Amino acid sequence: MDIGHFMKLRPLLLSLAVLIPAAGAIWWLQRPAPSPQSADTRLGQRVADPALLASAARVRIESAGQTLELARAAGDRWTLTGTPVLPADATRLSRLGADLVSPKIERLVTTNPTRLATLDLASAGVTFLDADGKVLLALDLGKTADGGGRFVRYADEAKAYLARLDLTLDAEAASWRDTTLVTLLTAADIASVSIGFPATPTPVVVSRTAVDAPWTSPATPAGQQVKASLLTNQLGNLTALRYSAVAPKLDPGVVAARIFPRELTLTTFAGRTVKFAISRATEPLAPPAPAVKEGEIASPAPTAAPRPVYVEVTDSTPDAVLVAAALTHAFEIGDWIFTSLPAQTADLFEPVPTPPEPAKP
Repeated sequence: MDIGHFMKLRPLLLSLAVLIPAAGAIWWLQRPAPSPQSADTRLGQRVADPALLASAARVRIESAGQTLELARAAGDRWTLTGTPVLPADATRLSRLGADLVSPKIERLVTTNPTRLATLDLASAGVTFLDADGKVLLALDLGKTADGGGRFVRYADEAKAYLARLDLTLDAEAASWRDTTLVTLLTAADIASVSIGFPATPTPVVVSRTAVDAPWTSPATPAGQQVKASLLTNQLGNLTALRYSAVAPKLDPGVVAARIFPRELTLTTFAGRTVKFAISRATEPLAPPAPAVKEGEIASPAPTAAPRPVYVEVTDSTPDAVLVAAALTHAFEIGDWIFTSLPAQTADLFEPVPTPPEPAKP
């Protein structure tokens, strides 16, 4: 570059030398303040630490004004606290843990108390505690954000975060019960069935020598055979038996029902026995008719209440939690379990099919 050309550019170069540092100074002074989120250690972390949840001995769930608590019992068995203590649905608890562990904290929403009050963070919550009652995790769940995700708050902090949580907390105890009354039992395990009848002092026993062998019974009338389809139905009902509700043993409906039980006993090929005493009140539980004063028109007779069906289970391989609950409470089961029972011994048998005639040559 010749001297003349340089001299022409010299004023421009001097201007740039002054403007560039000045622009840098202005940016530095007016730069945006660093986001408080950049210093928040929860950002990008899981909503809940899986190791922390695995060490919990109790879980408290609050929702819609209700509270329930689950406790870890012997053998890592989860139960529902209360009266009576009942087995809890461990699968559902595992799903809750997975729902809390999978998502991550996306952003800090607010630390403003006024804004926090608008996020409905007191509507539902879950708390995990250790065996000594120390809180491991206390999480409040707020409403769903307009753009998706759920507002959450850790109970010891005045902050709300956003996480892609997809769960609904349910504090209704009935939703958390494991209602299985017989565990580790299938129809293929059963070698014999003893069935009692109201009009017969001695139960009828049907048995088989192997799972694919025919059912037989000493009580089978001549020309008949055990009705295998009926046995299949009964075994399906009993080996998968679940309860729908519990009631105190001193409840009048329970007392009335347990007077005349139907008794059935299943014996497995391995020698395990499971006895069922299934009962229902013989008469409907009709409420008393209202008194009618002179000159009044009598109201229609009150409708009789349904007659619940209850069961007592005596298992040679007992479930300790269910045994303890059965000391004070009765288990209600589906009405069809009772109505499908054979009413008389003749229902257990059917005529032997007539063999087909040989084909004519």
